[in-house]
Amino acid sequence: MLITGILITIVAFFMILVPQFFMGLKSPRIPDKLLKNPKMKIVLRIWGSIFVIVGILLIVFSII
Repeated sequence: MLITGILITIVAFFMILVPQFFMGLKSPRIPDKLLKNPKMKIVLRIWGSIFVIVGILLIVFSII
């Protein structure tokens, strides 16, 4: 659980810092109209922050 929490936290931080990278991934395919929408970056940052919290909780629960 500790390693999983660390990996989730690292990927989530990158999702918050560099949402363009995750929007450019081929799977699932996102239409170009959505990629140019600035709200899409905000959505990815929100998901990233949720996963940061989940990753930190996994780390805390594995240590306790």
